[in-house]
Amino acid sequence: MVKISKFILFKLSFICILFITSCSEAEESKQKKTKPSFELVKIPQVNQDSVFSFVQKQVDFGPRVPNSEAHKQCADWMVKKLNDYNFKTIEQKGVQLAHDGKKLAYRNIIGRFGLDKKKRILLSAHWDTRPWADQDVERVNEPIDGANDAGSGVAVILEIARVLNLKYPSIGVDVVLFDIEDYGKSNETFCYGSQIWSKDTRLDSLVPAYGINLDMVGDPNALFLYEGYSQEYARSILDKVWKTAKHMGYGRYFKVIPDVQIIDDHYYVNQAGIPCIDIIHRNPQSGSFAHSWHTHNDNMDNISAKTLKAVTEVVLQTIYREK
Repeated sequence: MVKISKFILFKLSFICILFITSCSEAEESKQKKTKPSFELVKIPQVNQDSVFSFVQKQVDFGPRVPNSEAHKQCADWMVKKLNDYNFKTIEQKGVQLAHDGKKLAYRNIIGRFGLDKKKRILLSAHWDTRPWADQDVERVNEPIDGANDAGSGVAVILEIARVLNLKYPSIGVDVVLFDIEDYGKSNETFCYGSQIWSKDTRLDSLVPAYGINLDMVGDPNALFLYEGYSQEYARSILDKVWKTAKHMGYGRYFKVIPDVQIIDDHYYVNQAGIPCIDIIHRNPQSGSFAHSWHTHNDNMDNISAKTLKAVTEVVLQTIYREK
């Protein structure tokens, strides 16, 4: 009896150990299988014709060069559109002495949506256009259409504003459309508008958690890399947005490739204490921007409604995922 009892006890113990081990392995396997994956949220539909038309409208005004009638008309139109979409608008107006001694009348346009929300993010783009086609071989001293370099970023923001007004997100959204970004000759003389804004943000105590700047986001072959200052100041935001793009099937545009530091409006947003990334078209092979950059080819023929839709959806997904 004793021997049999010991044997039975040993056998039962062995069975228990096997059972516990099996359960433990099953639980571990279950946890691996049920580990939270990246889940996209449902966002309102982006109308690619709408966002494309926002670029077209800007181009129709003509080159939005400071001190021109086209510049004034376009600014008035953008303010009206933001107001139509229930954004509270504020303008920073003044005169900036440019590098060439010219006095430039500027208008930074700030729009604020969902002011009852404490958590906020900032979207920005410049809206003025280059007064010269300095990368072209003809008509070098004439202004460019600026369909991509200015028009595309503004168009994405206006389409986002339209959509936010249809379905409110859980967070607040601020936008700023920077003026006199593209009048420069050297690094210090570009981005006048964001330099002015960084010293007077007009955001009160409701400061955005982070920012996304949009520049040249409409090319058919757009490529967005890990811009240098974005890595330095806002790496976690870069990772978040590029990961979102990948899961949405837009990895062909958003490549995790380290890039150089670019003095763009996001640099001065970072200087104002708001971590900000730059979604900007860069070609790592040529070491330059879009092929149409600062040329007369920066027109509607080189704007893709598909690219604009992709960028708009990625930014919207980022907004609606925030809690």
